[in-house]
Amino acid sequence: MNELKKIFVLMVLYLLMVFSLDELYSDYGSIFQFPSHFYFLIVAAVFTTLFVPRLSWMAVTTLLGFWAIVFFIVAYFYIRVNGLENIQILGVEFILIEVAVWISYQLNTQLRSAESIMESLAYSTYTNRTINLRQATERIDVEMTRSRRHHRPLSVLFFKPEEISSKENQEFYHLMRDDLLKHFVAARIGQIMTNELRQTDLILRDPDGYFVIMCAETTRENSLLLAERIQAAVSANIGASAKWSIASFPEEALTFDELLNQAKANMSSNKSHQFSNLQNYQDVETR
Repeated sequence: MNELKKIFVLMVLYLLMVFSLDELYSDYGSIFQFPSHFYFLIVAAVFTTLFVPRLSWMAVTTLLGFWAIVFFIVAYFYIRVNGLENIQILGVEFILIEVAVWISYQLNTQLRSAESIMESLAYSTYTNRTINLRQATERIDVEMTRSRRHHRPLSVLFFKPEEISSKENQEFYHLMRDDLLKHFVAARIGQIMTNELRQTDLILRDPDGYFVIMCAETTRENSLLLAERIQAAVSANIGASAKWSIASFPEEALTFDELLNQAKANMSSNKSHQFSNLQNYQDVETR
């Protein structure tokens, strides 16, 4: 945490320094007269490095190279319009932007490390068998191949936890920060799912906070019952509401990615299937 604080303070001080440079004057006027595109680029570099997943997971050298290319493209058009009069300022811009990208990368690394620690703590408190979606490619491929080869049904259940409404649980978690609460709630839901599902069901954890359950040998009808069962268990244990949707193989899609996208589409278009009452849960056990 100390390293995280240091990098965060360094980032704040660096940005304050950069945005104050145009206030430095000499007898000949402002020392640094940056064009407007510079401020846009440095802010974009910092925010995308921190918040855009595709960029934030790049290696630092790749990230520096990416922003170098972006800068040179912008600089090329700037020179075409304004000539080479301010070439020295462009050189300073390039250095400042690359330093900002490097500091942003270090800050993002520390944030990921802190998040990993919180996740480890949460999942050691509530043990379960959820797997990170990015690390489950081989298991997913095995299940999809088996279902295709033997012409067996398979369903993907897309499950989205929402706010905790129970006053009791709010009091229990009120000392935790939002991020820590998110990890503990996710771990607890994973534990509940572990208790409710078969060993053969694959429970996947999406980085965005969703759960994806891959149910081999499970028809759409039984998946509906299963979703209601999980929803009821989550509500009863931690007072959290949830949305869910289902996509089935082979009726709706033929690959896992297509099944997952279809399940997300079903949810976003309000096609998630809900029962008005919870019944026949025992039928799920006979899937």
